[in-house]
Amino acid sequence: MEQMENKDKNSRDQKLLAYLRGEMTEGEEQRLGEEVIRDEEYAQRLERLLLGEEQGTSSDPGKEAPAALTEEKQRAIIRRGKWRMRLSNSAFTMGLAFFAGVLLFVVNGWFGSLMHDDLFRVAKDMVNFTQPGVSVGSSGSEVGLFYGKIRMELCERIGSEDKNAGTFESTNFLWKTSAKPEWTNGIREQKLFFNYPITGQKLMPADSEHLRKPAWTTMEKLPEGTVSQLAISFDHLLSYEEYYALISRYVSNDAFETVWFAVDSGQEQARIEADEGVRLLGAGDVWGFAERELNYGNAPIQVNGEGPRRAAAYLSEMKYLSEQERLTNEIGSSLVSRGKPQIAERYQYMQKNGVRIYGAVLTGPTKELLKLQQEKSITAAFLGKVDWWNWDRPAASGAYYSW
Repeated sequence: MEQMENKDKNSRDQKLLAYLRGEMTEGEEQRLGEEVIRDEEYAQRLERLLLGEEQGTSSDPGKEAPAALTEEKQRAIIRRGKWRMRLSNSAFTMGLAFFAGVLLFVVNGWFGSLMHDDLFRVAKDMVNFTQPGVSVGSSGSEVGLFYGKIRMELCERIGSEDKNAGTFESTNFLWKTSAKPEWTNGIREQKLFFNYPITGQKLMPADSEHLRKPAWTTMEKLPEGTVSQLAISFDHLLSYEEYYALISRYVSNDAFETVWFAVDSGQEQARIEADEGVRLLGAGDVWGFAERELNYGNAPIQVNGEGPRRAAAYLSEMKYLSEQERLTNEIGSSLVSRGKPQIAERYQYMQKNGVRIYGAVLTGPTKELLKLQQEKSITAAFLGKVDWWNWDRPAASGAYYSW
């Protein structure tokens, strides 16, 4: 009997060590989590291994202890309920129960806060990077020991006002994360598309006329007192400074605002090939960023300037998302059209090739944006939402702002 008990103990220890080494499948991890929740002694054993307070058993005496877990896996283990079993024991004395209550409060605040911060940051970034013209507004959250929920307002900037476009809700329960957008009209209105420039396949102006003329024609018919969204694409890749130098030839700095950039992330050409040469990319396929949604630290940043600093802030967020791969994939699956966001691949590509722009979403007075039809390098123009005049504001040129 004793031999059977030792064999069972060794088998369970091997499961824990396999988990710590990351050798388990998702299904095996889930079953292990259920065992840990049911068995207090098993939970304590896992905790001691996690904290390095004891070594694991192994048939190979020379085998080293497993490497320390990542911060994310440590949170996942704690969320699996090792505290719940302790605090539910009715045999605790009143003094121990009080101490446990204080400990629960501290642990809940600490780990709940960590989980909330990651959930919020990843969700905000994924909206920012995959949804042209959309940004995150106000948000509310619920944070518990085993769960976190964040509800964000989605906004579209039309002229100088942010209009509600829906909400985005992210939920984390134990080790499972889910997310979904709820658009105002039930679906994401696909009005903003981008024409990706393929190297060696430069389009002649006549070849892309059908991708520009409808927008210019409509804007010509709109009254003077309106503001519009406009998505434009270029026949070549641009740096941040080159983009603003080009736009400023036609529109003064105080007559437009760029709310989103489409960037070359190394995945576009593969997507086009999979779609049999269709070069138009919309929300869920295109990749980019809203410059006002990036974190530049405490120092102010110049409007329409400091391109390298903006690129560095963008790449910093891409690096963070690549380090949060599981969370990014789970949240991003509701925002990208097919498969996973492929964050690591995009980050590595942009780190090597730089942040290069091939399209943008602008907003401002309709007649001012219409002046861009003179630019021959624009291969596509798509008109988004239109609103009545709301552009009466001080000139932005030369102004500074910070985050």
